[in-house]
Amino acid sequence: MHNAVSRLIAATLVVILAAGFQPAFAETDTTADNADTKATRITFLLYPGTTVLDWIGPYEALHWVDGVEIILAAKTTDIMKSDSGIVEYKANVTLDEVDRTDVLIVPGGAKQMMEAANDPEIADWIRRMDETSTHTVGICTGSLMLAHIGLLEDRRATTYWKFTPMLAGGGAIYEEARWVQDGKYWTSAGVSAGIDLTLALIADLYGAETAMKAQLAIEYDPDPPFNSGSLQAAPQTVIDALGGIATPPQSPN
Repeated sequence: MHNAVSRLIAATLVVILAAGFQPAFAETDTTADNADTKATRITFLLYPGTTVLDWIGPYEALHWVDGVEIILAAKTTDIMKSDSGIVEYKANVTLDEVDRTDVLIVPGGAKQMMEAANDPEIADWIRRMDETSTHTVGICTGSLMLAHIGLLEDRRATTYWKFTPMLAGGGAIYEEARWVQDGKYWTSAGVSAGIDLTLALIADLYGAETAMKAQLAIEYDPDPPFNSGSLQAAPQTVIDALGGIATPPQSPN
């Protein structure tokens, strides 16, 4: 039985490879033959304590798109742990190695997200990247980081349902939506909404068909067993069990 399964897997791989089934990302061609084609540089900011799906979800969709250069940037290339304390990850370049980007994606996190937002080196780097970007993206509470450093003032934005009141602290205007675009600034609601935003972003950059190919490549066809994935749909008992909407800290008199 084991040998039969092994032969089946091997045969399947042959068919897949023969069909050319592979992520379009693989390697960006920068040879002379492709000199007229400029890759879209997409840079993810990483820091200790990110919510991993905030950036892994968008990455999985984007790496199927032909013509992108994906960079994972952080203060160091040391191993970091997620906000769950379990998953480990690392950047492949440091912040000072990135002087520009076409798309900047800032993922969210828990307590360490605000620590990153209050880090002058990180905040200054985000502002510099924003000066060069055509699209600046905040996923989940990553939008709070963008607001905190002053990039969303007087702009419509969304974020994780629990922390929506905190957008106002950075001058942003909360909009109840899965994702929001205001000019070049794109923000998403919590965690999984980052995938929705990313598909819309791909369509904006490359057209609807490219976005649909990426969606099918990751077989993103949500069919949750419960209708409780938003503040509007979830029973009040579930909302209360998660602590309800957080109250912004009061400013000292």
